Amino acid sequence: MEWCVRVSEGVEEVTLDTRGQRCPQPFVEMVKAFMRTKGRVRVRVITDDEACLKFIPDYGRDLDFELVSVEEGQGYYVIVMGRSS
Repeated sequence: MEWCVRVSEGVEEVTLDTRGQRCPQPFVEMVKAFMRTKGRVRVRVITDDEACLKFIPDYGRDLDFELVSVEEGQGYYVIVMGRSS
C-alpha cells in the first residue's frame, strides 16, 4: 500500500493506494490514516475492489466521516472521505 500526504487550503489530504487489497482492508487502512492525523482531513482511497464503493461510505459514516466524492478510473475507484474537525 502506498501512502502520500499533501496539505491544501488548511486541509490535510492523505492518499492511500490499496489496489489489490480486498474489502474490508482498504477501510481499515483509511481508519488508521484518520487516527494518525488531527484536524480537517480528507482521505483518498484508491481501490480496485467494487465492494468498497458501498462498504467505505456506509461504515465511514458510522465513525462520523463524511463522503466527499467517488470517482471511477480505468479499472479502479477513488473514494474520498473527510473529517471536519
